[in-house]
Amino acid sequence: MDAPRLPMGEFEYDLPSSAIAQVPAEPRDSARLLVDRGPCIPPEHRHISDLPSLLGSGDVLVVNETRVMPARLPLRKRTGGVAEVLLLEPLNSEPQAAGDNARGDAQEDRHGAWAALVRPSRRIADGAVLVSERDPNVQVIVRQRLDRQRRAVDVLVDGVPLVEVSQAPLLEHAGEAPLPPYIDPNTARNAIAQRIGVDASDSHAARKALADRYQTVYARTDGSAAAPTAGLHLTEHVLHALRSNGVEIATVDLTVGLATFAPVTAEHADEHEMHVEHYRVPAETLAACDTAERVVAVGTTTVRALESAALARQPAAETGTRDICGWTELFLRRGAEFLVVDGLLTNFHLPRSSLLLLIDAFIGPHWRDLYETALADGYRFLSFGDAMLLRRSNGQ
Repeated sequence: MDAPRLPMGEFEYDLPSSAIAQVPAEPRDSARLLVDRGPCIPPEHRHISDLPSLLGSGDVLVVNETRVMPARLPLRKRTGGVAEVLLLEPLNSEPQAAGDNARGDAQEDRHGAWAALVRPSRRIADGAVLVSERDPNVQVIVRQRLDRQRRAVDVLVDGVPLVEVSQAPLLEHAGEAPLPPYIDPNTARNAIAQRIGVDASDSHAARKALADRYQTVYARTDGSAAAPTAGLHLTEHVLHALRSNGVEIATVDLTVGLATFAPVTAEHADEHEMHVEHYRVPAETLAACDTAERVVAVGTTTVRALESAALARQPAAETGTRDICGWTELFLRRGAEFLVVDGLLTNFHLPRSSLLLLIDAFIGPHWRDLYETALADGYRFLSFGDAMLLRRSNGQ
């Protein structure tokens, strides 16, 4: 696909700080839902709890069942200086061909190391040892740069290297839910702890309460450095009601990382570098999508997983007879063809983000009308905010 040269200035809008949700809705399905009816037709104002009445027999709702790791590690240098590491993914699981020469030159050092964001990266030398503020048994050894944003790190628990995402629960005491920078963690922790009767002064209990709320109710597979936030709205009650209405619930797994939350800093969209993220689409999900009246994706990560799988099997024109998994750097922007997804449940996204570019590709410039309506009507934006239900118009 020859992508048009898109100036990122087209994806600016005024987002006041008062519109950014600092705490999630309670209960989850009380979040507001702006239902798109197409260009020139006013949207409906509903709630997530109304979703079963908006979908029906023949529809397939696809969710991303990835689980968020306690990936943010507050640490200290030997000198006492403060540092922070955000774990992204184990390097020994990344495709060898991905990345730049700096990563290729470091292949011998990859085993057991993680890709991570390190702060303050410029002040931390290769080989520096950082120790957890909360768990002295957890150490991080900072290694070489992988690219402009990422460093390789080794993570040790009681001297034993962590090499797989399945070991992430060992970091529960040392780490925490990696909330986006626009959410104040203290505000979120205190509010959630108060809601469920947890003593906010018990820092571990309060962090755990926040971590539980920053997971979907169907989260299964550890590995993500951020939540697939559209799914945070769904409850077991809503899912049961959807099934009772004849909606099939299918799953994918896309590990949320830099490709999802890295800002677009380039002046034109085609200059933006997408990082790779691992995905898996089960054969039964592919088969369900092949026969669905409508495929409704919960979140942009689910869209990218489904569309990546469709592209992966397209040359062979296969039906859904096997799982499709691999690494994707699919960047859906204006002019993209959507092969699978007909509808999208998604939150409101940051200006100049790759997620907003995906929305523009999905419904066209009509997104701006919806965002203006939502802001005027007091909808809450971003990860802990409200949602939209969009119908595909292929950017028209």
